Amino acid sequence: KLGTPLGEYVNGKFYRGILTGLNEAFIINRETKEKLIKEDAKSTEIIKPFIIGDNIRKYYFNFQEKYLIFTRRGISIKEYPAIERHLNNFKDRLMPKPKDYKGTDWKGRKSGTYKWYELQDTIDYYREFEKPKIIWPIIAKESRFTFDNEALLLNDKAYFLPIEDLYLLGVLNSKIIWFCLKKISSVFGDADKGGRL
Repeated sequence: KLGTPLGEYVNGKFYRGILTGLNEAFIINRETKEKLIKEDAKSTEIIKPFIIGDNIRKYYFNFQEKYLIFTRRGISIKEYPAIERHLNNFKDRLMPKPKDYKGTDWKGRKSGTYKWYELQDTIDYYREFEKPKIIWPIIAKESRFTFDNEALLLNDKAYFLPIEDLYLLGVLNSKIIWFCLKKISSVFGDADKGGRL
C-alpha cells in the first residue's frame, strides 16, 4: 500500500529462461563447445554460457561449464556449419510436429513455427539476457536471488529482471520478503518445514 509495486519498479520487465525443446541437442559441455569452435570459429557467436535454475543460490551461482547453442528464431544455420552438423545428429527429434499430424508416435518436438534447428521458444527478449540482471530459480526452499553480469543464459526453470540494482537484490534476499513470498506463493509441502515455493 505504501511502496512501489515490483512490477512498476522494473517497468514490467520480468522474464523467464529458455525452453529448448530438446536439451540433449542444444546444451553442451566445454569439450563439445571447444570442438565446435575448432571446426568453425564462427560458432562462438551462438554458443553462450548457460545455467539452470538449480545452479542459482543466494548471492552466487554455480557455473557448471554448460553452454547453450543459441539458435534463436531467424538465425541462418548455414552460417554455422559445425553447429548444423552437430544438430543434424538430432534432426529427427528436433523436427516440429506438423499441425495436421494425426498419429501418436511423433519422434520430434511439438508443433510450432520454428525450424528444426531453432530453439523451441521464440525468445523475442533475447537481448535482455546480455544485460546485468537479478536471477532466481522457479522453485526454492529459501531465498535464492543473485546477480549476473556475465550475460548468462538461463533455462526455463529460472527467471530474471534485467536490472543492475544491488539494493533490490538485498531486499529480495531479506527475511521479510521471504516471509511475504511464503504467504503468496504456491508451496510444495510446508513452507516453514523445508517446503519449496
